[in-house]
Amino acid sequence: LLSFIKKNKNDVDELLFIKWDRFSRNAGDAYQMIKELHKLGVVPHAIEQPLDLSVPENKTMLALYLTIPEVENDRRALNVISGMRRARKDGKFLGIAPVGYNNMRDDRNKPIIVPDEEMAPLVVRAFEETARGIKPVFTILQELRTDGFVCSKSNFWNVLNNPVYYGGIVIPAYKDEKYQIAKGTHEALISKELFDEVQDILHDRKRT
Repeated sequence: LLSFIKKNKNDVDELLFIKWDRFSRNAGDAYQMIKELHKLGVVPHAIEQPLDLSVPENKTMLALYLTIPEVENDRRALNVISGMRRARKDGKFLGIAPVGYNNMRDDRNKPIIVPDEEMAPLVVRAFEETARGIKPVFTILQELRTDGFVCSKSNFWNVLNNPVYYGGIVIPAYKDEKYQIAKGTHEALISKELFDEVQDILHDRKRT
């Protein structure tokens, strides 16, 4: 739309929209865009919240119209973060299932992850072979690929470092809360002991 206005600079006088929160839900961006439109000779008008911006006092109302939606957005974002952290603390895995698991729904239609019949055994092999400390990690990956293991090099490293496989749920640090790992409600593929052995190998704490 802005590109169209610039190309037709003398043909556009006004930009109409329903309310100011349809124009923008970010006050800083809105003020910048209003200034840019004014330079192009275009006046923004909210049909249901009309303001004559040439009147200085109306800028106070404009600030309210623009700030309230931004506050709502920020509150919604905080609620989402809080909800996700609460779910993780309850042991729920959120997002796309990692290699070896599938996204499913339980009896209450809640999202869960369950082991993939074909990929899960290959993930277990990946941990077992790595824990032996004999073959290079990416040699193990190549061997697994011949048996149908689908995984990139970078993601394979993520797999071997992911606590989800021993039943852990990562809760990132946030504000005054430290990084922690909660006990997941999903089925683990390996033991915590095997996972720790692999970490020792990957981070040169153990050599065979």
